[in-house]
Amino acid sequence: MPTISSDKIFPITTFISDLPTNHIPFPSSSENGRVSGRLVVVGDVHGMRKSLEALLDKVSFDKNKGDHLILVGDLVNKGPESAGVIDLAMKLGASAVRGNHENAVLNSAAGINTTKDSPLHPESLSGSSAVAENPEADLPGDNARDAEIPDKSGPATSTGSSTSQTTASVLAKHQLDWLAALPLILRVKLPHVPISSLGDTLIVVHAGLVPGISLEEQDPHAIMHMRSLVCASGDDDKFMPAEVPGEESWVIEWDRWQDRLASKTTVIFGHDAKRRLQRGKYAIGLDSGCLYGHQLSAVVIGVSNKEIEHHVIQVECVDVPITPTVSVEQGDNTADG
Repeated sequence: MPTISSDKIFPITTFISDLPTNHIPFPSSSENGRVSGRLVVVGDVHGMRKSLEALLDKVSFDKNKGDHLILVGDLVNKGPESAGVIDLAMKLGASAVRGNHENAVLNSAAGINTTKDSPLHPESLSGSSAVAENPEADLPGDNARDAEIPDKSGPATSTGSSTSQTTASVLAKHQLDWLAALPLILRVKLPHVPISSLGDTLIVVHAGLVPGISLEEQDPHAIMHMRSLVCASGDDDKFMPAEVPGEESWVIEWDRWQDRLASKTTVIFGHDAKRRLQRGKYAIGLDSGCLYGHQLSAVVIGVSNKEIEHHVIQVECVDVPITPTVSVEQGDNTADG
């Protein structure tokens, strides 16, 4: 059985958010001939701002032409420019979901801002109907205790010391407020077109979803931490989320479930750097290990000729990477959260 995590869920103001329709691509023949922009969904950045800028440059991201940036969580921690990544996201009007590292930073910030009237004090948000009834979910979690922030002299080495408090201490109030307002689930209701490579609905979460369970009933902790599934006791058709990588990603069962449904939902997520880029039939995993010197990945989604199409774009890391004590390829759980 998995060990009980000491992670706490920072109060949730929005559990599920729908992407505004003005950011959703549409067929060029509709909407009075207006040019439709693209959705650019980017994997775990972890403070690697230069790499994010390189990726946006490679895809020719242009907010003025209607392009919209979506981040799958873990914008912050470990890398050199957490504040810079938030600033860039805010400047571009990006959407994002909360990852386990945002959650850890917010908890650390709440500890620093101990006054009860602070907007980041957990009790100040305790009236939210979206706050989990059990803030200590029974899943093993990544407590964001992974690596020191690198300096310009060379790559940092994973030490097991927490960076969350350090990150929280350097973020401004408006940056922390922006993180605190992020939803756990971002839903994109795709336009009805003859052909869609993504099905009818697109969901963005940080870590994953359990098949067979509605969005409203998904466990908040699992959304930010899961990597695999285990069968529920006595029922091979019901699954429980697990933080450990396991033999198979949760994507395998998600694809099987979607194949049985008339209306398809594709999930784009991050968190699982051990497996790097994952391309399921109805799920795409974008944590390709940029933090560790590998690639930063994005899914670019657009509409042409009444067809929704997508493709994956990657750039090599251009920031100073983190060097984990055990390689991501060997499955170090502390190195890929």
